Amino acid sequence: MMSNLSSLEITSEYVAALAAGDTERMNALRTPDFELDFVYGDASASGPLSSEETKQFWPSWLIGFPEMDYEVTRTIAAEDVVVTQWVFMGTHSQPLGPPIFEPVVKPTGRTIMFRGVSIYEISDGLITHETTYLDLATLMVELGIEP
Repeated sequence: MMSNLSSLEITSEYVAALAAGDTERMNALRTPDFELDFVYGDASASGPLSSEETKQFWPSWLIGFPEMDYEVTRTIAAEDVVVTQWVFMGTHSQPLGPPIFEPVVKPTGRTIMFRGVSIYEISDGLITHETTYLDLATLMVELGIEP
């Protein structure tokens, strides 16, 4: 899919879809061979998620925080790479599991806030790869889990 949109516009649309919980739109903005790489604490020991694994991950994460707020606080864009710094806030009301939590964390009812950075690589109008660095220690403390 060729697009007349810039990498910044594509990423902005993707982030808006994430903030709205619109996983179908997120899926449409990624390539079939997309990979999502979470980096936290153990430097991403489990490896990147495939496109299909990513399609399963986002709905399960977003359902865990139905009252979430995802705010981008800084964006840096180049021709085919966009970096966003963000803050995630939400109330944990459904179970959370892999790839971030194993074993599954039961709902705590706690309101959490943590920060992260995502790097998006774009080619031919679609996102090919996302690497997200997140503050897992703060997230665990706010959920009442020992880091």
